[in-house]
Amino acid sequence: METRKVQMTGGSTYVVSLPKKWVKKVNIKSGDSLGIIPRSDDSLLLNPKVGTRNGISTKITIVVESNDPEELVRKFIGAYLAGYSIIEITRNPRLTKETRQKIVSLTHWVIGPEIIDETESTMTIKDLLDASDFSFVIGVKRMYLITKGMLTDAISALVNGDDALATDVESRDDEVDKLNWMIAKQYNLVLRDIFFAERMQVNSQVALGYLQVARIIERIADHAKKIATNAKLLNSRPTTVKRIESVSKDITRVLDVSIEAFYSNRFKSANDVVNQCKSKSKDIEKLKQLMISTDVDPVTAVSLAYTIDSLDRTLSYILDIAEISINHQMASDYSSK
Repeated sequence: METRKVQMTGGSTYVVSLPKKWVKKVNIKSGDSLGIIPRSDDSLLLNPKVGTRNGISTKITIVVESNDPEELVRKFIGAYLAGYSIIEITRNPRLTKETRQKIVSLTHWVIGPEIIDETESTMTIKDLLDASDFSFVIGVKRMYLITKGMLTDAISALVNGDDALATDVESRDDEVDKLNWMIAKQYNLVLRDIFFAERMQVNSQVALGYLQVARIIERIADHAKKIATNAKLLNSRPTTVKRIESVSKDITRVLDVSIEAFYSNRFKSANDVVNQCKSKSKDIEKLKQLMISTDVDPVTAVSLAYTIDSLDRTLSYILDIAEISINHQMASDYSSK
């Protein structure tokens, strides 16, 4: 670390010289502008590349080397999550029809990227959304609302034998995945670009809290989808189903409280969720015992058992949200000092 003495010019202006080695490295010339960002810890950030997106190279080229579509998916999602705004996909001598179709579908899996150019051997995808315009608060809240609706409707489909509603629940999982990937991308940008973090008005600790909750909500959505899938397999609906519905409503209410605790930064609310989860876990165990004594056909028995297991997993994830809320509160309190 280098130090510089503060000097005064003109009787009112304070001046600090810049390290010569750094000036040459970032290619600053006389008359250039520097971005100066005050931080909450009273330090200043200097941005030598005012007006450039993220201040770093944001283009990557993906070379298709096999006919395995999953390999392309993993590379594309990895590039997206890393924060690249331009993703060029190429293959010699040309892209196959199947690869082109897969690339088009990939742009529908995520938020922002669109195909802007293509040739026989290359397709170029550009992220048209400025990630800093999409806040963590909005993203996680949207994920929560979709997932809550999925869980409620999945149980309704289970109780009423509504296969169309169950299918609709399954389709909503894609939207939750999109939002989860968006939040993961934002988190990676916060880590690699300090100026992006300033625009988002978060530090890495707070961003980590949102990332963790987003991942948990995505897993709850997966279990809501599983419940919907199992709802379509039932051959009968024993009285156990009504009991499952009652327990599910209680779990959904605890989910509401856990999300509220996360956003309100209240230790007491998060601690209450921990206690409620312990209480509701006893109801889950009663459901499992009830299933053992319920006389139904094997397919229905297995489907209901999977449903109860999904509710059990959901309750565990809600407990995780409560624990993260406590950590999130501590991180927020620290960053505000």
